[in-house]
Amino acid sequence: MGAFSRQMAAEGLKLRRSPALWLAGLLPILFLAVEFLVFERPSLSLRTLTPKLQTTLDTLQLKLVVGLWAGFLHPLLLALLPALLFRPEHRFKTWRHLHAMPTPRRGIFLAKAAWALLLTTACLVLVGLSLWVERRVLGGLNPLVALPFHSLQMARLLGWLWLGSLPVLGIYLWVSDRINSLAVPVVLGLVGLLLTIALTGQELPQPWRRDLIPWVLPYAAAERVIHQGPAQQEVHAAAAYFQPEPDVLRLPSGRKVRTRQNVPDEVLFPPPPPTPAWVLGSFSVGVGFLLLFLGWVDAGRCRV
Repeated sequence: MGAFSRQMAAEGLKLRRSPALWLAGLLPILFLAVEFLVFERPSLSLRTLTPKLQTTLDTLQLKLVVGLWAGFLHPLLLALLPALLFRPEHRFKTWRHLHAMPTPRRGIFLAKAAWALLLTTACLVLVGLSLWVERRVLGGLNPLVALPFHSLQMARLLGWLWLGSLPVLGIYLWVSDRINSLAVPVVLGLVGLLLTIALTGQELPQPWRRDLIPWVLPYAAAERVIHQGPAQQEVHAAAAYFQPEPDVLRLPSGRKVRTRQNVPDEVLFPPPPPTPAWVLGSFSVGVGFLLLFLGWVDAGRCRV
């Protein structure tokens, strides 16, 4: 067994007593519970199904993965997971002991980064499998809602979400290795979430300037899979209430006045094209592995 394999095995033993493993298992369960209790459970009592409602239920899971998981829970996972992986060494001050052992210093960072990628992948796979099981169970309980599970589109969505997470995960791993505090990744995660809420849905002349922000990138990459309509991007669920309504003018008093026009705004002023998929993918891979490489190089420093 090589040195890296031994370090991976050692990190696996640490995970048995680490909150990181609980976090990776509980967040998908929390997502499934909220998704079922709030959105899917009412469909069990349906006795008739209109075409409009059928279309809504058919794409509900995909939209909830983007709106609920990618919009709220996935950023929380990315912020906390690296900090929890580095917590045992920071908490018990074992860096000197580890660096005195005949193992590469940078191998510790590399092993933790590999486990972070594996746990993130396992979370996304668990989300996809749980939604597939849920769709089968709902179809068995109420044949009226026995709708097909869009496995290919779900796999593309989760794959893009994982790929778009590489840059921000590299930042969190580097910060967690450098700073002995859970508060810093949490604050960075909150700032990134606020950026995502504020910037998504905004019509920009050059949308790549918004989409390539590392904290916005996972949501932007996942949203492109289910994107519809002329807009560049669907707004984040937390900011939907504050978006301007079409053909509605809001007066300073707060009163809404509906306007009439022959040509819709999106036809009269068409938005510029969205960021191409190859740009999102290339930036995610290039910047993600660049940040991981810089964190790996920095991990070889002499700790005092």
